Amino acid sequence: MTRLPTLMMLIILLAVCLAKETYSFPSGENYPPTFTFRNGAWYDTWGFNRNYYGEQDGYMPNIAYETLGPDRELAYGLGEWFKSNYGNTVRRATAILRYVQRWTSYGYDSDNVYMNGVAQEEWAWNADEMAHMLNETTNTIAVGDCEDLAFLCATMYMAAGIDAAMVLAPQHVALLIWLPEYSNANCYWDLPDDGRTAGWIWVEATCSQNPIGWTPPEFAGGDWTAYPLGFIEFNVQYLPQLPQAEDDVVVTARVVSSRASVSTVSLNYSIQDGPYNELLMEAEGSTYEAIIPKQPDGTRLVFYVSATDSEGLIRKSERFEYTVGQEFKIPPFALEALILIFIFVLFIALLAKRK
Repeated sequence: MTRLPTLMMLIILLAVCLAKETYSFPSGENYPPTFTFRNGAWYDTWGFNRNYYGEQDGYMPNIAYETLGPDRELAYGLGEWFKSNYGNTVRRATAILRYVQRWTSYGYDSDNVYMNGVAQEEWAWNADEMAHMLNETTNTIAVGDCEDLAFLCATMYMAAGIDAAMVLAPQHVALLIWLPEYSNANCYWDLPDDGRTAGWIWVEATCSQNPIGWTPPEFAGGDWTAYPLGFIEFNVQYLPQLPQAEDDVVVTARVVSSRASVSTVSLNYSIQDGPYNELLMEAEGSTYEAIIPKQPDGTRLVFYVSATDSEGLIRKSERFEYTVGQEFKIPPFALEALILIFIFVLFIALLAKRK
């Protein structure tokens, strides 16, 4: 029997791997990926549910961060190539969309994703998993549905120096990118607390005929939620939650940029609807802290945290509000509701005992 050359053996092995009905590609921390089945769903090594988009452990937008920051891998590298080879931002953004449309194909999860031989009605691949599925050398196209293509695009755009935001719309996932200099979009969007005027445009990779900047008519009303990806973490807390006149309020923020270092983080607070005071927050690793000084009883304060990374990206938190001297109060009718619930439970228990 004639021995096959090593290269041909590798090609055959690759073809066999690609023919498997369950893919084995990066899943956050591990390669090849591992998924754990629990409570009726498949979870990746980060603890995110690949079968459902919502709630704290759902895949939207959580798995976008698995391929950014310190965990970036193949998909990020693809985006860096476009940044190095396309100096013009508009041409770069257009070329990335064309690339994804060329090397991916839309397909239903139930037809393409199997776990332990069971077809998955809903499934999300992260960007690196999609990037490993496609292969330009073997002319292999990666198959995924709307969120899979959006996750891949998002990571590539972020790596290429173009800010991206995941979009969760009714029965759909898409992408926005910050490209105000693009002149042919049918809609230009602004995002709450982004700190910039309208300049976000829609990216729809589900069909090769969709041009960059085209917002589908069914989403032109803005009935969707956007998740900017500039910062992997942006969590703000303050203590005490119900400040009294003798309390300083300690505001902490954990801030991590997805592609650059964090330059500044500031606390901005307003007293009695007055002008905002700005305090630079002191850093200890990725955690930042500042103090709002104690105020008299009845004083109303509003504050937010703003962060800037080394590439000039700005992110603002939601606005927090409290009034000094407030105490915890039982909501109206809550006591009555608890009494009714107690009576109902007691009735059920007595009924069960009789039976």
